[in-house]
Amino acid sequence: MVKVLIFGHALREVVEDPEVEISLDEPTTLRGLLEGHPEQFQGLMPFLQSQELMFTINQKISTWEAKVQGNDIVKITHQGGGQHSDGAMWHNP
Repeated sequence: MVKVLIFGHALREVVEDPEVEISLDEPTTLRGLLEGHPEQFQGLMPFLQSQELMFTINQKISTWEAKVQGNDIVKITHQGGGQHSDGAMWHNP
């Protein structure tokens, strides 16, 4: 089970649930996880295309191609375009 936590007002407005648990049969990339579950994450794609998202996996800053597997905790935060940032910052647990 991978837990995905979504932070920031802008992101929480476009997803149904800011905390999602997804069962994985085998490890996949973060891209595969998000694209493979559009019902939960489709609303995040415009932010991703604008490069406004930051990902962490188990408290380590990660990339779109990073591997995720069972028992991982993925955090997605909105780092806003330009100067604005309404999401969780680097130091948030």
